[in-house]
Formats: sequence, C-alpha cells, structure tokens
Amino acid sequence: MKNTLILLTTLFLYISCLSQNRSGLIIYDIKYPNENISAKSVETKLFFNDTLSIGVSYSTKFYSQNKIGINQENEGIGMTFKYGDYKGEMIYRNFNKEKIILRFPKSAALDEYTVNDTWIKIPWEIKEEVRKIGSFNCKKATGEFRGRFYTAWFTEEIPLPYGPFKLYGLPGLILQAEDSEKMFSVNMKSIEYPTNQEFEITEPVEKERKNIKEHVYAQDHIEDILLEKLNSKMPRGVSFSKNLSKKDTKRVYKIEKLFEWEN
Repeated sequence: MKNTLILLTTLFLYISCLSQNRSGLIIYDIKYPNENISAKSVETKLFFNDTLSIGVSYSTKFYSQNKIGINQENEGIGMTFKYGDYKGEMIYRNFNKEKIILRFPKSAALDEYTVNDTWIKIPWEIKEEVRKIGSFNCKKATGEFRGRFYTAWFTEEIPLPYGPFKLYGLPGLILQAEDSEKMFSVNMKSIEYPTNQEFEITEPVEKERKNIKEHVYAQDHIEDILLEKLNSKMPRGVSFSKNLSKKDTKRVYKIEKLFEWEN
C-alpha cells in the first residue's frame, strides 16, 4: 500500500512537471513588405500552454489615411493617426472550446473592442520538404486562409498547434510563414520552450463587443467612420471629405482578403 502511494505521488508530480513544461513564449517579427503600409514591422509575443494561447502586439502602428480636404476646396491635407495602447492588439485561442477572441486598441475612429471570431480549421497540406530554423528541425506546409495562400514551416519538436496571427492547426509550432504574394512574412525572433516565465492566459474583455461581420464592416469603412467623427466636431460650414480620386484598396494590403460568408 505504501509503495503504491509513493508510485502514485511520483506519477502525479511527473505529470505536473510535464504540464508545466508545455508552456512557452515565442516572439515573432511580422514584416509588411508593401510600401503602402506604414507599419513596416510589428513584434508579436505568443504565450501558450497545452490548451490556450494569446498573441499580443504591443507596438504602436500608424496608418496613413486618404487625403482629406476642407470643403473640397484644395487638394487635401495628409493625416496620420495613432493606433495602439498599453494592452496591445490580441488574438486569444481556447482549443478546448474552439474559441477565438480578438482585441483591438482604441484608434482615431473607434474605441477599443473585442471580436468573437469564427473558428476556422485551415486545410493544411504537409509537404516532404524540411529545413532548419534556429536549432529546430522544421517541415513545410501550405494552406489557404481567408483569401491568402500561405507557406508555413513548423516544428514537431514543440508538438503544439500554435502559430502567428490566425495560422494554427499543424502538428507543431509554426516558426516561419509567408503568403504567396509576399505581402506578409513572419519569422521567429526568439523562443523559450519550456519557459520559466510565469504568465496567465485570460480571455480579453472590453465594454464593446462585435461579431466578425460587424468588425469587418467597421474596418472596411474605417475612413468613413473617421470622417463622420471628425465632422461632428467641426464648426458650422467646415467639413472634411475623402479624396474620391484615390483608388479604393480596402483589402489589398490586409492579411484577410476574403471572408467565408463572401464566397
């Protein structure tokens, strides 16, 4: 009986250690090669354990808006607006519940809010090609997600299905990824696995919540929302208007180009 108790205690401690050792932290460098996007590079930290992950981008981004003119009497004035706060932009995943929650900081046009996104399983195809990234042996996989075709490199040495942005679902952690148009590229900057850092992964919460369709609509019409907000604060007879001569490129430079309800 005593030996059995010792064996069970040892087994419990062993399992506990394994569980603790499956927590990790990877820092990605996400590059936006296209010159039309002013935020050229964003650092994202991904914290993860057996069932949860949260990616946080702490850096402040700046987006150049269309030229805005006063009463359309001149060519317009260039305006750049600050986007970001101390909490950062977040992508939270709960694999047990197949739940994904996004968190967006306050901007010139919108207050901070969260989004209940749709849990989408990317149809990955694992290839035979291999490469070394840092000290990790990696395999190649390709898959399509919301209008972009991705090549990802993942390692089975960390057998958890996480990755940058909303790329996930492979039998190992994604260390590197790029879309076929070379608009976006993601590289591992550093990794701690297992990590000695203590952290708690919790679902982001804000007063305002949107569903994914509401979020997409807001982002597609961000300049109109901003103009309406600016004009509401202008004195009578003064208003801002969008430069209609500029070509509308709503999603050309965005990671997500086509959504599931638009097919």
